Amino acid sequence: MTVRRQLLSFAGRNVDFRVGAGALDSFESMVRRAVGKPVRALMVSDGSIGEEREQYLERCLIDVGFSVEHCALEALATPATFEDIAHLTDAIGRAHITADDLVCAVGGMRTCSAAAFAARLWQGGTPCALVPVTLAAMALCPTSMQPLATVATSGMVSMRCEPSLVVCDLDLVRDAADDAVSEGLVEVVAAAMADSKRSWDRLGTQLEALASHDELALTDALCMVQTARRSVMMAANPSARHALSYGHITAGALRACLGDAIPAWQLLAEGMRFEARLAVDACEFSVDDVFEQDDRLDDLGIPELPFELDPARFIEAFRAQQALRSNRLLVALPRTPGTIRLAGVEDDVLERHAQAYTASRADLLSS
Repeated sequence: MTVRRQLLSFAGRNVDFRVGAGALDSFESMVRRAVGKPVRALMVSDGSIGEEREQYLERCLIDVGFSVEHCALEALATPATFEDIAHLTDAIGRAHITADDLVCAVGGMRTCSAAAFAARLWQGGTPCALVPVTLAAMALCPTSMQPLATVATSGMVSMRCEPSLVVCDLDLVRDAADDAVSEGLVEVVAAAMADSKRSWDRLGTQLEALASHDELALTDALCMVQTARRSVMMAANPSARHALSYGHITAGALRACLGDAIPAWQLLAEGMRFEARLAVDACEFSVDDVFEQDDRLDDLGIPELPFELDPARFIEAFRAQQALRSNRLLVALPRTPGTIRLAGVEDDVLERHAQAYTASRADLLSS
């Protein structure tokens, strides 16, 4: 299969995005262009790609002309911390990396995010190549990082890292378990909802292929995600630039209420389901589109989450998450598929939908 290429431009900086089955077979020629002259590289890995592939990538770097040093990060489900960043910057310094050299990260979203963050800080910006190994990381790391974890809050510390090169080999996810792919598929649905009616309609024709991890469908979807996320981030309308937060306020509220055992992708899917319902009253989002989003998540193997939760507690957590992000108490809600804007949600609307939502999820426990 042909490896597809996209150049994502961010005000003078370009992210070279490559995706396709067997993309790593051409890694040597791709990484050769990541810097002007290959001299030194630091390879950051969490071990999730396997020893054989990791050695292959190291040989590619060496064959290009890099001398390679190594730095290990743990492949944890939790976000990286400032201690991880300090560990990485110490390793970058010990490897004598300059702003003309390369940081190359191989692993999940946590590893790619931390390495890209450290590289962006080092000498004001050092070239960074990423090899994400999960579908979620392939969808997200070209345009954003996973926020760092802090003692007081979560999800607040991040920046646009703008890696020089992102290589997504679909062979790494083709045979992955459904749960391992689900987080990436939720991001695909969210991006289509933020991008355009055309992207939303096209997603509807690819659901079966995506659910079966078809390579062409995954390639198309990942390219759409990059276009959508880049367009949102560079939008002239300040309200439109919040579209990528769709579903996240509810996801954060559910995390605060239900704990850390539930996967982030499942909470985000629930957030999108609930906030779509808020949008019916807050900005006249079509009820048919609400059910269509539900159906698409179901078709991709992302079921509704059963739980029991007091609606008053849920509302309190929702408003707390909202206040963390803005003083204006606005929520990014869909007006139509492809258009997400900030909107106010009246207390009576939130209360009515919270009661109906928590009751429906409690019913799932007994069904």
